[in-house]
Amino acid sequence: MRFILFLLSFQLLFFSAYSQKIDYSVPKDFVKYIDKQDYRKIIDASVAIISKRYQIDFVKKGAIHLKSGQYMEGFHVDNLINKCLRVEDKSKWETEIEEHFTNLFASLDEQKNINPEDFESIRKYLSLRIYSKVFIEQKAGRDKIIFETHLEDTYTVLMLDLPGAFATVDPGVFENWKQNKKEVFDIAQTNINKQQVEKITKTFQVDQAEVEISFLGNEDYAASYALDLIHNSPDLVGEWGSVIAVPNKGLVNICKISRDKPVEFVKFIQYTKAAVEQFYRQHPQPISNQYFWYYQDRFTRINVLTDAAGNINVIAPLGLAELMSEKK
Repeated sequence: MRFILFLLSFQLLFFSAYSQKIDYSVPKDFVKYIDKQDYRKIIDASVAIISKRYQIDFVKKGAIHLKSGQYMEGFHVDNLINKCLRVEDKSKWETEIEEHFTNLFASLDEQKNINPEDFESIRKYLSLRIYSKVFIEQKAGRDKIIFETHLEDTYTVLMLDLPGAFATVDPGVFENWKQNKKEVFDIAQTNINKQQVEKITKTFQVDQAEVEISFLGNEDYAASYALDLIHNSPDLVGEWGSVIAVPNKGLVNICKISRDKPVEFVKFIQYTKAAVEQFYRQHPQPISNQYFWYYQDRFTRINVLTDAAGNINVIAPLGLAELMSEKK
């Protein structure tokens, strides 16, 4: 009830100012996950909070754009929608929205106290996030990020992990640091390796064989944590590396490859493929529905083919095939 009254009050106070400037069309990335009524609640509540600090110009495609000359261009609500969708009790969305912007504003205030030109003071905030190429092309563009490529068809983006929010590193700021790109990414990875990531390993019966599968879980860090398994989780890397699936930013599936069980990864892929595609398809921020061979700090995509009968065929990458043939 309190949330409804809040929204009614907002609409009475701000209707004349924003009625012609708010597009309530649900962004296409979220059409499957949220209806127009719930999306409107999130937008209206967000506009009410943001308008206390900034002058809003218009709202369109999940972005609240600000009038010029206010330190920043606007706010995307993708992360906020994700947070709300994880809360089944919609009566608690008001609190979720308020906490989101409280943390976000605290992060922005923190950014104002950080000298972006002073690399030594900012290095503790360096972080990484993996995004699909499609996501970057739709939301920002390559020219607005600093990135490397580890997984095919993705970008590993250099970020600042600030209190309450992540922010991309501006290319102009990066240039002013005059630092080696690889060394900066190494620092960011070291920061990620210190994060608490849930690790679970279980054994599954697959076609009368035991297959050991490990999972990494952390909505902010799991995917980028998996970029450096050899250092942060060497127990998840076999003699011949591991096969890894990263369907979204919060989940990683792993099967290590050992000399004693060289083809266990094939059963792993066949067993998990449907689930990986589901976790990729249903997450608002998917990364990849592919599998990768992780060996000696490199990721190589594995060709996985499904025939007309539904049989899943796995083609080992050349390097892995060579290791397997040497064993014979």
